[in-house]
Amino acid sequence: MSNTISVVIRTKNEAKDIGKCLELIKNQSVQPLDIILVDSGSTDGTLEIVKQWQDVKIIEMPASEFTFGRSLNIGFEAAKGDVIASISAHAFPCDEYWLENNLKHFDNPDVAGVYGKQVPHLDAWPPVQREYLSFYGEQLRTQTDPDNSRDHIFSNANSAIRRHCWEKRKFDEQLTGSEDMEWAWAILKLGYKIIYEPAAGAYHSHNEPLNKIFKRSYREALALKQIYNNERSLGDVLMSWLRITKADMKFILKNKLDYRWLLRVPFYRLAAQSGGMKPYISFNLSKPIISQQSKPKSQSSNSPN
Repeated sequence: MSNTISVVIRTKNEAKDIGKCLELIKNQSVQPLDIILVDSGSTDGTLEIVKQWQDVKIIEMPASEFTFGRSLNIGFEAAKGDVIASISAHAFPCDEYWLENNLKHFDNPDVAGVYGKQVPHLDAWPPVQREYLSFYGEQLRTQTDPDNSRDHIFSNANSAIRRHCWEKRKFDEQLTGSEDMEWAWAILKLGYKIIYEPAAGAYHSHNEPLNKIFKRSYREALALKQIYNNERSLGDVLMSWLRITKADMKFILKNKLDYRWLLRVPFYRLAAQSGGMKPYISFNLSKPIISQQSKPKSQSSNSPN
């Protein structure tokens, strides 16, 4: 492997996890050339913890200027490696070969990006566990088709990107989320490949209250509406809610998890589906109950946040 690698981490109030994240990165079999942390207004002591790591470069940006794409572009601009890995501050590499398993694919000049498996944290709620375990498989996959929306799957919570490819096509700074999927679609159109590498795993998941689930789902649905110009009807939402709720309940029963979640799951999924419906309400009322997609259907309803 002749390429060098940098690591970029986005933070805001990540004092609980950032120390462990940095420690695991520093214990990798391949050491990063540099580590860039882009913080958007932490007030919980995150920066004080990071400053104990003298070789981590801190870049601060105003919270009012934050978007996911903009913070990543700032971090990538400062990074020096041929390849730039991105990981969430509350994500932890599964082993010491995380960077090595990402980096090995870039010996192929056609590879623009690699994203790894995301394993739910040990304390993940049952519906969160099922979501991540069902979405991220064990088989390496090569994604090449810009007309297949499944090949747009990509996640900057655990990924690596060839710097030269990022320079050709930077992240969209206007999107409210899903900047990773939009970038993947754009880079596939340029003829590059994306690799899903399950061996480059990281522990990553969210246990969030209903109001945060609603807001996250709304933000991501709004971005996907901008990307795909798709439509979603009330019928789509109801069918998705029923399907996902049923899958969650079967998972809980099969694995003998906390049975109280059998009562909680319908409300948990209702919050997510309601947030996902919000961007479509303004024009959806005059549409048929079951809508037809004019562009490739997004995978967002099945993908973990």
